[in-house]
Amino acid sequence: METVFATVEDYKKRYGEPGDEERCKVLLSDATDQMLSAFEEVYGTYQEGVCAAFDRNAAAVCCLLVNRVLSAPAAMAGATQYSQGAGGYTASVTYGFALGEMYLGKTDLKRLGLNAQVRRALHPLERGEAE
Repeated sequence: METVFATVEDYKKRYGEPGDEERCKVLLSDATDQMLSAFEEVYGTYQEGVCAAFDRNAAAVCCLLVNRVLSAPAAMAGATQYSQGAGGYTASVTYGFALGEMYLGKTDLKRLGLNAQVRRALHPLERGEAE
């Protein structure tokens, strides 16, 4: 069975009804994959209980990643700045991070317990130096 850290129901509880439930479901799967990749870089293959902070926050962070994608404006999706003026009126748009991209930021990694530097050491047996 495929691991998914959050369901569409989890998303609805946090952010309300998504416009397209099927897209939301696919994005939740994508977010899970991204979180699993980050976990594997630190701890190896995911197993529940290895990192309590990850287990406690996985559903919330998964929904947050999807909300960033679903909240991106459709028009001028990549805009970081735009301004227009006529007469005495001006309009300006700055979106910053609302690019519609899924990403794990520093705060997300900290929340998941994946921000610490990890030291790894292999025992002589693991290095093949002993029998």
